[in-house]
Amino acid sequence: MDSHYDLQGARNALEQIACSAPEGEDRRLASMVLNTPGQGDHARVVRFEHPQTWRLIKGTSAVENKGPENEELVFTFMGIISQVNFPPIKEKPCVAHRRYKFLRQSASLTGLGSPTFDAALEATHRIFDTFQRQFQKGALDPWQTDVWQTPSHQSHPSLLVSNRYLTPRRDAPRMEHIPFESEVDPHGYLEAMFKDGYVHGEENIVEYYTKSTSTKDGKQMWLRKRWSQRFREGDIVEVQVSFVVVPLKEQKYKMLGILHAIALLDTSFSQEATRKRSITASALRTTPVVSLKRKVGYETEQQPKKANMEVDG
Repeated sequence: MDSHYDLQGARNALEQIACSAPEGEDRRLASMVLNTPGQGDHARVVRFEHPQTWRLIKGTSAVENKGPENEELVFTFMGIISQVNFPPIKEKPCVAHRRYKFLRQSASLTGLGSPTFDAALEATHRIFDTFQRQFQKGALDPWQTDVWQTPSHQSHPSLLVSNRYLTPRRDAPRMEHIPFESEVDPHGYLEAMFKDGYVHGEENIVEYYTKSTSTKDGKQMWLRKRWSQRFREGDIVEVQVSFVVVPLKEQKYKMLGILHAIALLDTSFSQEATRKRSITASALRTTPVVSLKRKVGYETEQQPKKANMEVDG
């Protein structure tokens, strides 16, 4: 996003979309209140193995979750993409084998001052507080949101959400491998890493959605797309994320925002910025270049010629 992007307009549009979103069974991060009597979701932190993680599970006890499996809490929030790193993988990653697990698809979202987005960020700190009480004081790294700076040097908080492409097989020996879609890994670079002791499982998959209008009744619906490259900086999106604590070295831990799905809500501001950028570039190309000539330097005065002198001998 540069000077061609309408920051104020995008901020107002984001807030309008967020406030008009219907309240369903999905959990809006901006209005989330955990473990408060009569409000929000009751959650418990559960430790899982293979891979080792700590996750928020619905219900304060195993009895409350009546389903056959534990239900992990997945939250939604809306924002404006400030940075994006989505597939396809067009070049072979130049990383050491042991660092394959750090290859990620990610997006940073900002609200440009949107109150609803700021409320969502505040909720992440409450989630962090829920997690940190499960560890010794200081063992869990502080939760810090990022800062995105506008072209006019205004700072706005942003939140990074991501999901790694691969999980080490030793950390998840029972995880079933799911082959990469060609739209994600067209040249097979990631799939080849599966043979090197890594696995691409269901937890590593990010789903991409866009809105479509039905031709029958005119209603809007969500359609899953494989076009992850359609997401651009400046797009207004909604993401579905879970928050997970993972182990680091030396008895330290870190909370991460794990991206599971992203939906495209509004591309008009990024498209308009692209149009203005193109017009500006075109104007620069068509502007005639005027060449100037100039004389630089100093002219030295001619020295007077000496008169011929005759000397009498």
